[in-house]
Amino acid sequence: MLSALRALLAPFWSYSRERAAAQRDATDRSASPLLIFVAAALCLVLSILIVDLHHDELRALGLVGGAERIPPVLMSP
Repeated sequence: MLSALRALLAPFWSYSRERAAAQRDATDRSASPLLIFVAAALCLVLSILIVDLHHDELRALGLVGGAERIPPVLMSP
């Protein structure tokens, strides 16, 4: 029974060894700072566009503030 279990799990063990070897090779390389900056900027622009696209739905849920002012009584000193 143990040998049958080992035979079933053998492909996963070989895959994990290959993946570990690939990760070791990948750690030798470093990402370009410019590439990281461009990726972060694109994520920021995409998030701004998504919020702008769904602005009405977010306002209906109360997640985006509108032109409503907070009463001064509720504000802290």
